Amino acid sequence: MRILYVEDNPANVSLVQRVARIGGHQVVTYTNGESALEFFDRDAPDLLLIDIQLAGELTGLDVVKSLRTRGKKLPVVALTAYAMVGDRERCLEAGCDGYLPKPLPITELVDLFQRYNVNAAPEKPVAAEAPAASTPAPPPEAKPETPPTPSASTPNVTPSATMPAPTSPTTPTPANPPAAAPPTSPTTSDVKPTDTTNHRTVSGENNGKHIP
Repeated sequence: MRILYVEDNPANVSLVQRVARIGGHQVVTYTNGESALEFFDRDAPDLLLIDIQLAGELTGLDVVKSLRTRGKKLPVVALTAYAMVGDRERCLEAGCDGYLPKPLPITELVDLFQRYNVNAAPEKPVAAEAPAASTPAPPPEAKPETPPTPSASTPNVTPSATMPAPTSPTTPTPANPPAAAPPTSPTTSDVKPTDTTNHRTVSGENNGKHIP
């Protein structure tokens, strides 16, 4: 945030600047009330620290009254080296929001800057997370079965088994062939008379065929 500090004591100005720098704040300083009022709108401070006793015609309380008359609502903290009875009441009546005696306590300055830090994000309450309800898994969706589409492919033809070629039975050869029967002489009844009439036999021709 931007702090406007109206103070004519350099030691106090240096102290406030160091403490403000720790918190990452910017400090604009003036030694008199007239300059602080003249450039107030340009500086646009977020917090005003002002000494009651200032060099010049205007006191610190005069500056605060002028700002409140102009409708400025920023927080104002008055500082004084001579704390007297009734100073606090007079500061609050002039429009101040706080009052600090000198020498300035560092810890109170740190708390003061943290209290009026307009750039600090407010802490958000952390809501307790409710346990997530277990949702049963949906049953698997049944898909209709699609009947198979008959294909126009050529039916498979199972080749017939090849029949083996028939083989001629082998006649076993007897180890000891039977002896040939002795020739028998034909009987008289088995011999037919040769008809020599009108037939002739030519040896060496027609393989012994009878030619009439």
